[in-house]
Amino acid sequence: MTKSRVRVSSTFLRSVFLALTFIAALAGCGPSIDPAAKADIDGRIAALRAGPNAFPSPTGFEPMPFAAGQWTQYKMTDDKGQPSFFTQKIVGSDAGAFWIETLHEAYTGKTAQRMLVAFGNRTDPSSADIRAVQIKDHKGQVTEMPMGMMPLLQSTYRGALASLVIRWQGLPQETQSVPAGRFDGCYKARTEAQWGPYKTVSDSWSHPAVPLSGTVKSVGIDKPYTMELVGFGTSGAMSEF
Repeated sequence: MTKSRVRVSSTFLRSVFLALTFIAALAGCGPSIDPAAKADIDGRIAALRAGPNAFPSPTGFEPMPFAAGQWTQYKMTDDKGQPSFFTQKIVGSDAGAFWIETLHEAYTGKTAQRMLVAFGNRTDPSSADIRAVQIKDHKGQVTEMPMGMMPLLQSTYRGALASLVIRWQGLPQETQSVPAGRFDGCYKARTEAQWGPYKTVSDSWSHPAVPLSGTVKSVGIDKPYTMELVGFGTSGAMSEF
């Protein structure tokens, strides 16, 4: 089956995860394994079961529109075989912009990031305007990026925002079963993401029944990692900040 090399929204999730890793590396952060966090994650992983819900093949190519309250959660396994949970959500809106938060729960604890973004035309990533960025480290300390850094952040984060451009037309379709359920007719694509020195190529499967990015599953090609949808909703997202 032919694989199309395009930029689709699943890259956004991986890009933000890479961004958090990159920022921690720049800050010289290297937290050790937290026994309580490890026990929590291992217990949640062990409790995962195949979901009973089934979602029919999509009838169109349009993603679900952004709305406050949407959330998705993924089980991730990195290239060292360590599991973690990655949650993305929209926790509010402000003057036409959305607060998009990401929460990464790993053996080393929790880290989070949120951006206030006005997307403009979602099909044109250059129209996205990043108005604020905040980062929360594994100790719970929050750092707000100063306004003077916004021009640099616009350039840095636009690589991820560009991935929110969704072009599912012409892609092959396959069914995928993950803990969140069975998704028929997922759009399959090969995607790329890069933040600083971190770069990854992956195959991803997406479905418009899933909010935010639409991602159901992603598997690394150049670096072994997997990401599977374990839950999602269109309301109820709560802020980590």
